Amino acid sequence: MAPIGVKARRAVAAVPFLFIAAWCFRNMDIDKLVVMQQPYADSGVIEWDGGRIPIIDHFHNVDFFDQVWRGTMATFSPSTFGYDSVAWWQMFSFLIDLGPVYAIWILESRRAGSAYTPAFLPTLFTFAGQLLGLGSVAPVFYFLSFAFGPTASDLARTSARGRKIGHQESGLLLLIVLAFHTCEVFAMFLAPNLATRHYWTWAWQLAPVWIGISNFLLSRVASPLLPKSGVLTSPKTVLAVLGLVSAGVWIYTLSFSPFSLSTIFIPLAEAQSEYVPHVRKALQTDHLAVFSSSFLWLTYSFLDLSSAGLLSTNWVLNVALVSIVAAIAGPGAAFIFGWYIRERALSSVEN
Repeated sequence: MAPIGVKARRAVAAVPFLFIAAWCFRNMDIDKLVVMQQPYADSGVIEWDGGRIPIIDHFHNVDFFDQVWRGTMATFSPSTFGYDSVAWWQMFSFLIDLGPVYAIWILESRRAGSAYTPAFLPTLFTFAGQLLGLGSVAPVFYFLSFAFGPTASDLARTSARGRKIGHQESGLLLLIVLAFHTCEVFAMFLAPNLATRHYWTWAWQLAPVWIGISNFLLSRVASPLLPKSGVLTSPKTVLAVLGLVSAGVWIYTLSFSPFSLSTIFIPLAEAQSEYVPHVRKALQTDHLAVFSSSFLWLTYSFLDLSSAGLLSTNWVLNVALVSIVAAIAGPGAAFIFGWYIRERALSSVEN
């Protein structure tokens, strides 16, 4: 592993991640959200012009979870119930794109070189993101992973087995992410009955935890039974399917949304005093911080690979393609594509 001096220099270089986290935390203003959603939590009813849904009591039957996410149901309601149509388009796209992020974090944690580094604990960070906003947490995760995880040179010196993510590590991940995340998000936004959307909004709050726990337990139980190679258990298949889902939602947004992309995804700079506009701004900020930090991490990773001599001469062209994929297929698919370029570079090293 890299010496202390190298880690310190990498930590200094990675400070922009912390700026993103601070910007997101400030602009989301969680304290303001809590104050604004408290009347809904106290009354037990989410009401808006034209609708009324009672908040489910004791959904998890764990008092901490039931209390902390009771008000959150009101925060999600403008988007999931669709009474803020801009928020519906933004949050549907955002949450679908989190599937690739969760999958890549899990895959990175299973790399031998990630053992006992911050990247080894993705579920801890995704759970914190459910409480504080993933846009405030993801940049910290990337900062710690880059500063204190293995460098590209460290990985190049390990065996191929230590660098690559094997089929045993990803064999069940696709089904897990689809079951505990993607399908739940579709139900949150597309179920014809609003009470059903409300139910799945509750269920989704613990999705990152169930993904992490299920992958940890099932991969150990099923690992001896999974083939060491094969299309269905390949990390490429996991990410290809999740990327296609993300791209499909992005293309649907481009094709049918009545709003411009800037209206959907860019938060207003000024403070919002009303509840629905502030919720929209907070969740747009969350979205922007998650993917700006994710692409910044890819950029740092490419520079790291280049400095270690692990990227071919056409790597700049490949990296430029990431922005083209983002425009055509959206940030979730582009993040997958960028990570795939990184994996190919690591896999090409010969020891």
